Amino acid sequence: MLFRALMLLLIIEGTWCGYLFYQRAARPEPMLPETRLMDPLFVEDVEPLVTQVQKNNAPYDWMQLGEALLGQGYYSHAALCFEQVARLMPASRLAESRIAYCLERTGRTSESTDKYLSLLETVEEGREGDRERMQIRYEIGRNYLREEQTDKAEAIFRENLGFLPARYQLAKLLIRSDRIEEALPLIQESLQRVPQSLKFRELELQAYRRQGDMDAVNRSALALARAQHSVPLHPGSDFIEPYRMQYGIDRRVEEFNQRISGGTLDELAGELEQLIALLDNRPTTHYPIFLMRLAEVNLQRKRPEQIGKTIQQLNDLQIHNAETLLYQAQSLGMQDEWDQAAELAQRAALLTKDPELHQQIADILNQAGQAEASKAARARALRLKGMLAYRENQLAEAEALLDQSLSLNPADPQIWYDRGLIRLALGKTEAAQADFQACLDREPRHGRAQRQLTPADHK
Repeated sequence: MLFRALMLLLIIEGTWCGYLFYQRAARPEPMLPETRLMDPLFVEDVEPLVTQVQKNNAPYDWMQLGEALLGQGYYSHAALCFEQVARLMPASRLAESRIAYCLERTGRTSESTDKYLSLLETVEEGREGDRERMQIRYEIGRNYLREEQTDKAEAIFRENLGFLPARYQLAKLLIRSDRIEEALPLIQESLQRVPQSLKFRELELQAYRRQGDMDAVNRSALALARAQHSVPLHPGSDFIEPYRMQYGIDRRVEEFNQRISGGTLDELAGELEQLIALLDNRPTTHYPIFLMRLAEVNLQRKRPEQIGKTIQQLNDLQIHNAETLLYQAQSLGMQDEWDQAAELAQRAALLTKDPELHQQIADILNQAGQAEASKAARARALRLKGMLAYRENQLAEAEALLDQSLSLNPADPQIWYDRGLIRLALGKTEAAQADFQACLDREPRHGRAQRQLTPADHK
């Protein structure tokens, strides 16, 4: 009797172990990129996700791993994770939409479109459903564009006119096919909704140029100068950004940004040095950015030798710009080498349109005893600041800044021209014409000022 009980127990235990072994063996292993091709910091972060997937084979874990891979641009590997989510949860619209996106990013546009069309058939009614429907139609249209199926792309964009990116793509197709009379009303209706849109202003300018309407071209060009990025043309990619920030070097950068607010300069320098060592010259945009920030911190700490070492590291990366020249100039100033500092500052002035940097240049030139050059640099800083206000449609502030700039350097023709543009936007036509003429008096070959004046106004 005891023997039979033991045998039964062994059979049950063996069966259960076999079942568990089968279950573990049947679980798919996640396919990952080769480790040598991945950022080691990302490998470190993704290992716990892989462990969870292997342990649980749960939809949430597969989704999390897929989104981590997606955020780093490993689209084909992410798609495999989302496909496993879809097998475990066949009703998951999120998994299907992620698969469609990955197929699109890896060039399998036809398969991606089929996925999107299936999703489109089952979108629920209501506000959220309407938003999803517009997004899906837009992604399908972009797939058709990639396949050069312009008729299909145009048709689906026409179904989606409530979605500004779709209106933009349709208007662009109309211009390309010389249907300007149809494109312009669409563009102008869109500009009523987003008056400062850079993309729609660019299309408007293209359309007027195709028409040959030079007056309209000039008006459109002036409006374009004040336009801003307001219509995202890749809204389907926006969801990736949070996943990118959660893993690898981006996670370390985000943690650093959160820690620095209350730290001392010495602590900040230490944090930056650790991050730079962690990056270890890897091919990432963060490496030169942190070197620049370290140079800035050492400037505030008044450590010219450390600034010099950091600038050398940046130069080794073939980074030569206004900021690096100014850091060098300021470090030389700390060592009373003002002549060399002034020379570097003047070189920096040729490389930037940043008003804050031109103000720094003015300060260096002033400390170097070059008062007139400093005055001209301050005028340039005010002019550039005024043009930023102009582009943000803050016209009164822009005019006041240009007035200050002219008081410092009335010999500069560009200041007169820029103030003319601002006054034209303010409706001060006669004053604007006078400014354009003053520009030409100082620089007779200033082509843009010439175009602003009628032939009768030329002197």
